[in-house]
Amino acid sequence: MNDQTIREFAKAIRLNPKDAAAYMRRGEAYYDKGEYDKAIIDYNKVIELTPKDADAYYMRGDAYREKEEYDKAIIDYNKVIELTPKNADAYYIRGNAYREKEEYDKAITDYSKTIELDPKYADAYYNRGIVYHFIGEYDKAITDYSKTIELTSKDATTYYNRGTIYHYYKGEYDQAITDYSKTIELDPNDVDAYNNRGIAYYLKGEYNKAITDFDKAIELDPENANGYNNRGTIYHYNKGEYDKAIIDYDKAISLDPKEAMFYIDRGYAYDNKGEYAKAIEDYDNAVRLCPYRTEWIDHNFKGWIFSEVDTSGRKSVDEVIARLNSIISNLPESDADHFYYTGVNALFRSDGISAKRAFQIALRKGYHDQDKIEQHLANLKGKND
Repeated sequence: MNDQTIREFAKAIRLNPKDAAAYMRRGEAYYDKGEYDKAIIDYNKVIELTPKDADAYYMRGDAYREKEEYDKAIIDYNKVIELTPKNADAYYIRGNAYREKEEYDKAITDYSKTIELDPKYADAYYNRGIVYHFIGEYDKAITDYSKTIELTSKDATTYYNRGTIYHYYKGEYDQAITDYSKTIELDPNDVDAYNNRGIAYYLKGEYNKAITDFDKAIELDPENANGYNNRGTIYHYNKGEYDKAIIDYDKAISLDPKEAMFYIDRGYAYDNKGEYAKAIEDYDNAVRLCPYRTEWIDHNFKGWIFSEVDTSGRKSVDEVIARLNSIISNLPESDADHFYYTGVNALFRSDGISAKRAFQIALRKGYHDQDKIEQHLANLKGKND
């Protein structure tokens, strides 16, 4: 259809090279095809022929925005506002461009102006809510999401976004569950809504409901590593069903083998089963995947999504260190394994200098898996020189 439109208006332009409307329609057809450079050329011609055509500036601005040339887009939207100062759409779309540029104050100003001009402009409330959400002004974000819902009650994403604030930033799990449930009602295939509702149920201690939601998330997306790990977490920490937990952790790791936290969880499960060699192997895998920074330890152990709210069911990094100390104390000091695990232990303590020294000794003593040591040393290279 777009190709036919382009041919028809190309013919009209040949017959009348000053037909601004023909250039406009052909430009729109190019825009719809994603041929933004050609669209811009036609919009340029419209502006040349009719310099006060606000629609041409608007459409050219949109084409620039699609090309991520936000400064040029903003210049065109400025012109639209100059020509039509009561144009709510122009403020809204300029706000979007400012948001893409991460100029959030300007984006909020434009969304607010849009709302002043059109108090029922749902997208303006929604996008202003997104910005408030992003910059951490959660109460304002909730207000805007709530207004969006009032105006467009069938929008699943708005319920989901509001739910994440109640969940992760306000600790209001019942309200979060209500919003996630509404999201699912409106979009029964929303994997993230099931996953997040499952986590909220977990945090409320409603473990069977959490498992049901993780089951559904996995059914909808069998490649969803977090769903398996989340379900494994409940089997592990709250039900004591370590074998089921390990099966889920295995699946999570197979889907995302670079996620260090999955190894930590499986390591804890092996630890609980008394399979200490496997536990230590997983702790080792985890710490080899991390960037060896104290901030990583703080984020992934002390401030992880479950433990930051309820630490009663999860082990801390200090317990991993204690387990490593126990293993090391039972190994002869002449043994390569002694120095290897001393190095791993040092990494959990964020002591890269001691780790490097221990790995080098283990290497000299012929540790059986030299590739592991080489990876550790490569990761540490330059951090403590």
